[in-house]
Amino acid sequence: MFQKHGTGKQVIIGAMTVEYLSTSPLTDDAIGIYQITIAPEGPGAGLHYHHRITEAFHIHKGTLSMILDGQEIEAEPGDFVLVRPEITHAFANRGKVPVVFTLTFTPALAREGFFEGLAELWATKRLSDKDAMQTLIAKYDQIRVEGLRGLT
Repeated sequence: MFQKHGTGKQVIIGAMTVEYLSTSPLTDDAIGIYQITIAPEGPGAGLHYHHRITEAFHIHKGTLSMILDGQEIEAEPGDFVLVRPEITHAFANRGKVPVVFTLTFTPALAREGFFEGLAELWATKRLSDKDAMQTLIAKYDQIRVEGLRGLT
């Protein structure tokens, strides 16, 4: 498979654009690879963890602010962050320039459905609908962590 830069399907979730590079159907759900762009001072994901998914971040542009297992980090171009299952994490762009990174999920667990669900909630102004959000995240191995300090 070959894909020209910028030609993959794109999903917009507020300040975040997700471009599909390699999807669940192409890999028999073994891996999902996405290019993520978060606008300046844009939110990413609140504190959460996964039971089965290993998540990997490779930063290309900007600085991605993260919480990884309780530790705040600033991931810069060239940095790589691996998040194993059961590790609490969050990310956002606190900077004044866009952040661009490759995000990988293994197994993929049909992650495209998660991104498309978030895009639909955003488009219908329902991202703050806790019931709708809980239904979506439960379907895609994402467990919210409440009561701990996240990124601000």
